Amino acid sequence: MAYRILSVLLALLLSGTMVLAADSRRHQQVDGMDVYLGVIPAQLTREHPGMHGSKADKEHSYHVLVALFDSKTRMRITDARVKATVSLLGMGGSTRRLEPMRDEPLSYGNYFFLHEPELYRIKVQIRRGDSRHVSVAEFVFRRPRD
Repeated sequence: MAYRILSVLLALLLSGTMVLAADSRRHQQVDGMDVYLGVIPAQLTREHPGMHGSKADKEHSYHVLVALFDSKTRMRITDARVKATVSLLGMGGSTRRLEPMRDEPLSYGNYFFLHEPELYRIKVQIRRGDSRHVSVAEFVFRRPRD
């Protein structure tokens, strides 16, 4: 039940960002897909401790979410394998698999540590279904100050 509530919360968060998608820095069209990025402080997910291996307890932990839609049909893509690399601009970073969210495959997500209130590059790699082709979307995100 708790995951269903979180799924609804995340859907609302992502749908709110989609309204301004054409002007947003958190939306890209890549290889026939609309890729939407969401980054939220992990404190908002602490009520769901089992999610993604409970990495939400660390300070400066953020939940990186990606929602995928087919650009032509506008149908949600639920069969993708998604990875993200998060790094300070100009630095190396950490790569994690973005896991399908539980209960309903609304989006893909995982936790990352954003230690500094600086600009981060978020590189998302997407492989649809059984395809060998990897689509890449890159975003820049500024972590807010505490």
